[in-house]
Amino acid sequence: MAEPVIKVDKDGHLTTITINRAESLNALDAKAGAALGQAFQDFENDRDQWVAILTGTGRAFCTGNDLVAMSKGGSGAGGAARPGSHGFGFGSICKRFPLYKPVIAAINGYAVAGGLELALVCDILVACESAKFGLTETRWGLMPMGGGTQRLPRSVPRAWANYLLLTGEQITAKEAREIGLISHVVPDGEEGAKAREIAEVILSRGPLAVWAAKESSMRGLDLPLEQGLAYEDAIGNQVLQSEDSREGPKAFSEKRPPAFKAR
Repeated sequence: MAEPVIKVDKDGHLTTITINRAESLNALDAKAGAALGQAFQDFENDRDQWVAILTGTGRAFCTGNDLVAMSKGGSGAGGAARPGSHGFGFGSICKRFPLYKPVIAAINGYAVAGGLELALVCDILVACESAKFGLTETRWGLMPMGGGTQRLPRSVPRAWANYLLLTGEQITAKEAREIGLISHVVPDGEEGAKAREIAEVILSRGPLAVWAAKESSMRGLDLPLEQGLAYEDAIGNQVLQSEDSREGPKAFSEKRPPAFKAR
């Protein structure tokens, strides 16, 4: 039996989603894009899964749309549209969010075109030393349409965003870290372990608090400061009503690790 184009592995409260099209440098066709979207939908819906890692097999994280499939009349990996929406975006996830559970990208090689847009959906980006980053669509007469024109200028200085968007050139992992695009650069082959290490730290925290902190941060970006602070209070007060918010201080006073239950 052939291996799935998107592999999903669960270990405790951690889900690892792997793009498994190494022969195509993990470019996504319509089938793979739909499968990736379903994997994230399942992760979002599973109350027992708290953190996800997204990675790829072989020499690439993801190289965007499968242009060979598109040249043969394929529809690409944009995802199915919904009434009143612009669809789910590249890989069926770039425009289907918000997703308030943390997602870590373990970037094992090329993260270009839609691959970089997938990475920009993630909260923490860890890359190997040989990784390359770029929005290369303009090279082929295409425009980034998986959120790249919106998320990249929100993630790095405007001058760098313009350079990457308009030239289609690629930058190294070292350069990506210097401009604040990624948080960690590790030797080749160690990106998965580093992502797992970060995931384990997050998994040791209160999941409701983590999800609420991400939601407050994401939604606050679109609000004036006064409204953002009010939203922070509102969502924070909801967390204070949880069992986990009582377990944390109790564990601290008893000098033991907390046993959070996401309720």
